[in-house]
Amino acid sequence: MLLGYALPAVLALLLSYAVASQRPAAYGNSIAAGALILALSYVTLEVRRFYHGAVLSGGAPSGAEQYTYSIAWLAFGVVLLGIGIAVNSERARLASAVVIALTILKAFLVDMSTLTGVYRALSFMCLGLVLVAIGWLYQRILFRRQKPPSVPVAQPDA
Repeated sequence: MLLGYALPAVLALLLSYAVASQRPAAYGNSIAAGALILALSYVTLEVRRFYHGAVLSGGAPSGAEQYTYSIAWLAFGVVLLGIGIAVNSERARLASAVVIALTILKAFLVDMSTLTGVYRALSFMCLGLVLVAIGWLYQRILFRRQKPPSVPVAQPDA
């Protein structure tokens, strides 16, 4: 899976940056979107391999496996956000938002119906905590409000 998904994801991402100045923005962005799909597929398949071994097509996902998908996707989104903040990359922050949005959709559509008991509660609590942390991060780091420049007060002539 490393050679089939992770390496092509990295190469596609590098290609998207290489063609950024030579092709239209939509071209590079579509290659970057393909890289994101490959990377998310890699993360998903690694979780699947962890639970099912070498045969990925066998067996229905358990509650723990569904919970692990949510955790892995959320962690992947947070890593993308960290990269986006560290290198000031709007593309990485947007990719992070897409992955976290997919995680939220999965939590409400899949986890709500398949997870039960403790796994359901943990899924929503962890998701809520991470979303609050991301909101705080955006507020503190990305959307810092700069103080308006102080206006000098004119002194009356004496």
